[in-house]
Amino acid sequence: MNRVIGLILVIVTLTVMYGCSTAKLATLQELYPEMYSRKPASILILPPINKTTAADAKEYFSCSLNEALGQKGYYPIPVEAVYGILREEGLYDTETINRTVLNNMQTHFGADMVLYTSIEKWDKSWFLTSGNLSIEVHYALVSTATADTLWNFKTTSNTRLGSSSDNLFVSMIESAIKTAVEDYFPNARDTNLVTFEKALPVGKYHTLYGLDGENTTYASKKGVINIDK
Repeated sequence: MNRVIGLILVIVTLTVMYGCSTAKLATLQELYPEMYSRKPASILILPPINKTTAADAKEYFSCSLNEALGQKGYYPIPVEAVYGILREEGLYDTETINRTVLNNMQTHFGADMVLYTSIEKWDKSWFLTSGNLSIEVHYALVSTATADTLWNFKTTSNTRLGSSSDNLFVSMIESAIKTAVEDYFPNARDTNLVTFEKALPVGKYHTLYGLDGENTTYASKKGVINIDK
């Protein structure tokens, strides 16, 4: 129950991602027709591609994906077991995975799709009275049978780490501390939860399976999340 309430609060808090924009919208059915025609159910989460200088971004982000996919009605194949095998086979670098490997993932893991994620930004910045944590991710779900991209989206998440104090010195200290100690994991988790909630068609294990085709998201397949803490 607490998890459900927390998700609702996150979505309400972050509605700026979709509610305050005049950007063109399109239905999920229009944007991702093959998600509805092929009816994929199981997803193998590949190790994220890390294009940033943050060495820990890959591990942090991969740990935040299971829950978000599960809540959308998909079966995410356990990450720990998969990553162990990928390391043993020399396939932990997702960039090296080709169509033959994708077919093998269908055969050996029973995966209908693999989830590619590319971390484009994973940064903290601070200036005087305000800090900012930025995460930018490209997502793509790819069929293991055909290597076709069935779903893709790009999300930029900006968390503003400010201070409520009117005192300039106190505000500077507070925002600097908040920026220094802010943990990436919950922000990555929120990024995934909101992205999948608003842009990913539900899977077969969801109560709304097959009923969300008229829901809308950005036609550009890009979204922005702005959070104040």
